[in-house]
Amino acid sequence: MSRQQHRHDSMAKADYLVEELKEVPASATGDSPPDKIQYDSLISGFNALCVAAGFVAAIQAQLMSLTIDKDDTLGIRAINALFMGGMLVDIMAAMMGYLTIRWLERMRDAEQTLLNKLLQLKTNGRKVDSATGAKPVDFDSASINIGPPSLAHKFMALSLMIPLPFVMIGIAAMLAGIYVYVWTQHPTPVAIVVTVMGLSTLPFIACDFMIGRNEDRRKFIIRRLCELQGDW
Repeated sequence: MSRQQHRHDSMAKADYLVEELKEVPASATGDSPPDKIQYDSLISGFNALCVAAGFVAAIQAQLMSLTIDKDDTLGIRAINALFMGGMLVDIMAAMMGYLTIRWLERMRDAEQTLLNKLLQLKTNGRKVDSATGAKPVDFDSASINIGPPSLAHKFMALSLMIPLPFVMIGIAAMLAGIYVYVWTQHPTPVAIVVTVMGLSTLPFIACDFMIGRNEDRRKFIIRRLCELQGDW
């Protein structure tokens, strides 16, 4: 009789634990909260940024070996300053990107939901998707009626989003160092060829920034990307 009672108690305890687990929120069990696409995309972007910053810093460290056995001239000093300065900026950008990721990961669930809503509003607005018929995100008044940030708040937000501009500054310093090295340490024909090859990429880089948010332009670009997918 005692064995049956013990078995009954064990089964009752198991059923109680199952019911308790059902009531545990998704965030406590390790599952990603629903409707956090924009939030997850933001973290993925900063992860890629940290990898890119570390990669560029490693390239700059290798480029510094070009001037090890060179005489101490004004040109060599300028090259070393550009390479070392760019490497330092990229290393700091990688560190700041990591700090931003950790700040985002430590946000409360309510803060993540708010961030995702506001990013959704910024990206897609209140429009209904004509293809899928999906309704726009339901924005409550507490989500969109937030007072204007103060100057200190703006600077704090900028400190979280600043890694990308710093990576671009580091890359610009590296490219400037390469051009100074080529024009001061190599014959003119070599410098001209390297300069032309480098400048030939500028129109394509500029186009990436010129795409903008124009919907018609983006549709044409998306169609062309689909057409080119099988050609590369």
